[in-house]
Amino acid sequence: MINANDSVNNHFKIHRSASLLDVLIEFDKFLDDLNVYSYDNWLEGEVVDGPHLTRYWCEISLMYPYEQMPDPAGGERLLGKKCKVYYKEDYYLEPREVKTPDDYEPGSRKPKSDKIPVWVVKIKLPKKYVLTYDRTEADQEELAKGFQQGLDDETRQSGNADAEADI
Repeated sequence: MINANDSVNNHFKIHRSASLLDVLIEFDKFLDDLNVYSYDNWLEGEVVDGPHLTRYWCEISLMYPYEQMPDPAGGERLLGKKCKVYYKEDYYLEPREVKTPDDYEPGSRKPKSDKIPVWVVKIKLPKKYVLTYDRTEADQEELAKGFQQGLDDETRQSGNADAEADI
């Protein structure tokens, strides 16, 4: 079950960390570039967990209203990029609006929670799709030219050692 407090805490965690926010923006761009949002209801998702970064993966869970399950064809597009997509029926515990004293949990000042059925889509995508680099296109072109000419770190180091030996 998804608790409203957990969802709110996850949002605060994301907004406190610029790097997690960047990962989330890159994740959104990745879905957009694959045209996943063109499938029914994919745009309606709300991030409830993640992003969680491991050595090779980025994992994010999206929640959808039960009546608006995202089209599985959109998930199939992600499979083509070596992503893993999991669909799960779950419940969201939404705090009830307090109108009477009966709307409180017994013995506390917390409102009762209503179970709302939802779909949770967990997406694990290779980390390489959400990494951001600060290099400009010119740097990328120069790097590519250097590799084409065989100028990697080992070549430069051995080349410099030969030049120093001649002096």
